[in-house]
Amino acid sequence: MSFYSDAGGKGDPAVVQDEAVIIMKEKLEVLDGIMHGYDYHKYFTSDTAEKLKIILESEDFILGIEQGEGKTRFIRAVSSLSQSFALAVPHPTAMENAPLVAYFQAVKARLVKFNEPTTNSAGIGNSELETRVKQTIDQALVSEKVVDIFDAAGIQKPDISILSDEFMEEMRDYEHKNIALGRVLNLT
Repeated sequence: MSFYSDAGGKGDPAVVQDEAVIIMKEKLEVLDGIMHGYDYHKYFTSDTAEKLKIILESEDFILGIEQGEGKTRFIRAVSSLSQSFALAVPHPTAMENAPLVAYFQAVKARLVKFNEPTTNSAGIGNSELETRVKQTIDQALVSEKVVDIFDAAGIQKPDISILSDEFMEEMRDYEHKNIALGRVLNLT
């Protein structure tokens, strides 16, 4: 990446792509090392409910590393991986590793979303977080049965009993209905 920026964005794209593939592979090795002791590879052959469970288990595993240092190292490594992957696409090696990249991005998104509700130290914005979640979904998170995502992700189910007719009538005039509803249900 520094090669590309040093060239003022005018470097040879093939060389930039090859350099990005090297960095991507290095970051995948770093992440595999961080995950040493947890078999995340089962993620790639699991059904939807099991994939969500594995993401939750991965988050728990990372949070248990070195009194919180694992989380910081993991987030940094995934950020670097994402940047190098973006430059490496459509290189065959990058495409071959796309599911692995999506898995790490999904775990990072979960770590950032559920462990730092107001701001995150990695500077990830909501749109980037949404993009990463969508990438994960696009990686064939398809199921033939109904999956309770709250249960699969280990999240407490919101109490929807507060959604009375009177409350819904009051919400009708809100400009940002979804945000207000999400806050009432503690989803945002």
